[in-house]
Amino acid sequence: MSPRILAIRPRALGDLVLLTPALRALKRGHPDAEIEVVTDPRYVELIGWVPEVSRVWPMQRSTLAVWRLGGELRRRHHDWVVDFFSNPRSATLTWWCGARRTAGFDVRGRRHAYHVRVPRDAPGPNGGREHATMAHLRLATAVGGKPDGKPPSLELPREVLAAGARLIEASGLRSPSRAMGLVAAGTWPTKTWPASSAAVLSRLLLAQGREVLLIAGPGEEAVTALLSRFAPGVRLMPPCDIAGLAGAIAHLGAVVGTDSGPRHLAAAIGVPTFAWFGPTHPETWQPPGEIHGYWRSPLPCAGCDRTRCPHWNCMPGLTPDTAARAVMAHLDHVDSTRESAAALRPAAGA
Repeated sequence: MSPRILAIRPRALGDLVLLTPALRALKRGHPDAEIEVVTDPRYVELIGWVPEVSRVWPMQRSTLAVWRLGGELRRRHHDWVVDFFSNPRSATLTWWCGARRTAGFDVRGRRHAYHVRVPRDAPGPNGGREHATMAHLRLATAVGGKPDGKPPSLELPREVLAAGARLIEASGLRSPSRAMGLVAAGTWPTKTWPASSAAVLSRLLLAQGREVLLIAGPGEEAVTALLSRFAPGVRLMPPCDIAGLAGAIAHLGAVVGTDSGPRHLAAAIGVPTFAWFGPTHPETWQPPGEIHGYWRSPLPCAGCDRTRCPHWNCMPGLTPDTAARAVMAHLDHVDSTRESAAALRPAAGA
């Protein structure tokens, strides 16, 4: 029987995308192993697009569901269980699986669940911050994984791209390849750009001839309502699941806005992005490559990683007119770079 490795990472969207290099590393280091993943039901299909993964297990968030899943996984007799989340629930599941060897982050109160432990945080190059993908890769390497040095990436199935095209058509976009997906909200309140700024930015981009598609999910109805009122030319993404979101993003010219899961998803698909950073730091979250740009708050406390702030002014200080100029300059640079590269390619049949 082939060896089995179980990776645990329940959430969230951006973190799941950033996990893909670690999953590839596990397979490269254990080419004969079956790589299985436990994640939130919302992300099962996304992880299924990773060719190195042979099976995905949905994990509901209730304690009873975790124990039931653990009992089923226990019968799989995994050689390794690697907990890439290391919160109390995932640590409990790791222990309950009964694998011969376990690994996770060295976090107080959870380290007893793991035979192999690595620090959750480590210095980055030249003493800076470590990119978010590296913590996953350090853990994968500790259990024999071999990184390939490539960034997060996802190849979407044809049916997902087709479903995305239908969503784009339903949104009313006329030229998707030149349209911008706008992410105005954020996972944390401190990461969320003021909705008024997003509305002004949308009006400025529309005036420049760029269509704007608002990417907003459940719980972000207030942002949607405000932009619909004060930037009436903005198109709205129809309700969809993660597969629909990915398929729609693949048809866009760019995704701009807050440091967010949809932005990481766009980068993994190969769509240009531009983000603004306040409480999060670009050294940790900026995708590599020239097609991805960013603008960061100049405040000395920027990059604090605080989810709440008594004097929150980093994101409000990023003004929409400056954002519009930065976005357009970045996308003009991306377009010119691609045109130059296309001109240098030999003609077909030459």
